[in-house]
Amino acid sequence: MTNEAFARPKVDILTIHFGINHGSVLQCLALSQTLEKLGADVEVIDYVPARYRMWENVKIKYPAKPLPWKLAFLLASSMVRLPQKLVFYRYLRRMLKLTKRYSAETELLESPPAADLFLVGSDQVWNSTYNGVADDSYMLPFVPEGVHRASYAASIGRDDISDADAERFARALPQFDGVSVREARAAEMLSELGIACRQDLDPVFLFGRDRWLELASKTAMGERYVLVYVIAQNYGEMVAQAREIADRLKSKLYVLSVRPIRSSGVDRNFIFADPSDFLGLFSHAEFVVSNSFHGTAFSLIFHRLFLTYATRYNSRIESILEFTGLHSRLVRDRFEDWQLDSGIEWSGVDEAIESGVNDAEAYLSGLVGGCRA
Repeated sequence: MTNEAFARPKVDILTIHFGINHGSVLQCLALSQTLEKLGADVEVIDYVPARYRMWENVKIKYPAKPLPWKLAFLLASSMVRLPQKLVFYRYLRRMLKLTKRYSAETELLESPPAADLFLVGSDQVWNSTYNGVADDSYMLPFVPEGVHRASYAASIGRDDISDADAERFARALPQFDGVSVREARAAEMLSELGIACRQDLDPVFLFGRDRWLELASKTAMGERYVLVYVIAQNYGEMVAQAREIADRLKSKLYVLSVRPIRSSGVDRNFIFADPSDFLGLFSHAEFVVSNSFHGTAFSLIFHRLFLTYATRYNSRIESILEFTGLHSRLVRDRFEDWQLDSGIEWSGVDEAIESGVNDAEAYLSGLVGGCRA
């Protein structure tokens, strides 16, 4: 083994990489490979809390429903969810180096993986509402004393935090070598708690457009289509408006989602698409309509005309639109005609992203280099 190999610090990432969510997987992939480029050996901590198992999830989401209803719902949803889980699991195993599986905070505390630096983020690791619980694992309490710990683009995803969350942040984050969050509002809230922090781009921006195209499948090439990417609920009106846009552009309407979309006017549904299919569909779309942060992010990366519909966790979407000067692409109720007719000055967007990527890589490089000191 060479001296260079000995000098490569080991970095373990703790994020939300699991589940059936294209953006979660791709942000983890981009952060992992960026750290490798910066000279680290990288693993992703395969932490999948028990609450994300299908049966546990049904009990959490529908506590008041009778047992027969829960069982029937589990059986019906399993017909779609189990094949989807297999698609994503295969992709994860192929593209990421994972540790052994952890299912509870106690398991991490009792037998943590070994690393020189533990990095939490990105995605909504610090959004206790989104996660259904305040999971202290994402505060890195299992990291041994004296070992480096930091965050990168960790998302709070809300405009305010509870007193309990504020207490958790104030207790844990001063022990970090660096605190990086994804949203401007998150940086403001932590600063108000006296926590020094920085705002950074989501990891998907750390890859350039060409790198994402290398990873994209050839799905749907050769046909004009408007792509709808659905994550949040209450999508019916958004899909109906997307059909109007597709008609104006004389295009098909494709819907990419992890749940079947039962709306009229949809020409094609993609519910078993893996992350490479996601990239292929975004890269060739005529126009993108989404209510997702990562739907917005990849529209920016691939220079797709787009509209993003406001959702419950809007802070993260508004933050990236403000950063790139494209807040006018946000729709709160119904799109305006001028939003379809106006183009996007991509040079300004690219300059903002390039500047953000340079800052992010300098921060990450400093964290990796700090392990060698």
